[in-house]
Amino acid sequence: PPSLQILPNNGEVITTRKGGTVSFECRANGNPTPIVQWSKKEGLLPSGLQVQTGYLLSLHDVQRQDAGMYQCTASNGIGQPVTGEVKLHVLYPPEISVGKSWVNAREGLEAKLDCMVHADPKAEVLWYQNSFPLQPTDRRLMSNNGKVHTLTIKNVQFSDFGNYSCSVVNSIGRDKKYIELSGKPGPAKIISPGYSNPYYYDLTWVVQSVLPIIEVKILYRRLVINSTSPYDHKGQWHDLVVKSSQKYDPKTSERTQTYRITNLIPDSVYECLVLTKNQHGFSEVSELHQWFSSQKGRPFVQNSVSSDFLISHLS
Repeated sequence: PPSLQILPNNGEVITTRKGGTVSFECRANGNPTPIVQWSKKEGLLPSGLQVQTGYLLSLHDVQRQDAGMYQCTASNGIGQPVTGEVKLHVLYPPEISVGKSWVNAREGLEAKLDCMVHADPKAEVLWYQNSFPLQPTDRRLMSNNGKVHTLTIKNVQFSDFGNYSCSVVNSIGRDKKYIELSGKPGPAKIISPGYSNPYYYDLTWVVQSVLPIIEVKILYRRLVINSTSPYDHKGQWHDLVVKSSQKYDPKTSERTQTYRITNLIPDSVYECLVLTKNQHGFSEVSELHQWFSSQKGRPFVQNSVSSDFLISHLS
């Protein structure tokens, strides 16, 4: 049966920094000559392979995800295969991700800002508002559950709105991510299809706002088409200020609104922008949305049409 010797020694923990290079060696003896294979106990090898054949395993530009137990197996068909293990420990500077970079709130409610922190060695997490360091208070709590660090603001006041950051530092490096706490609406997400009736369009959008929307600004224009460019942006903008009914979902703080744009020209491409306003002010502008008005007398099919369709239709 085979025997093996693993370097570093079997069961040893090898520590390296992110970006470093590590080599593991597994020498096997036996008759016939054993086949030596490397694997990672949990998941794939950094190369993306399940198993790699050969006595030497070299890892270059090591990442934090490469940490774990590596296993060498030697087999030659005689008796049971033999295995050895070595553990890789990776030290790395902090890496932060945020679930939401923009959080909507209103006065009197509670707001939670979350940062997911990966770091080894363990890192210190500091919270800032508008670049000023924050300390815990009766109304402002700082906690963590595993890798998730949370700043909880109870009974939100107007002065709590602004830009926050979680700054994380360990002995290797630092990272920082930003979160905005705002009372204003988020940017509208237009969910209407890309195709409309010849003369009118039911524009529908969703906006996140704990507070009711009190005003909506809609900018739209027809794209003037000519032979040299299918998108010659020379149509005049129409500027509408409207009040639209809204359907509120308290679970997501989203409000759905619809407004019918009339007096369209059939067989044309239109584009629009939407801004919404609550008592704290206007949202950021929505992404540009385009749709195509159907030909006169042509039945309207209620489904989404992609920009590829519009381009091919106009080419």
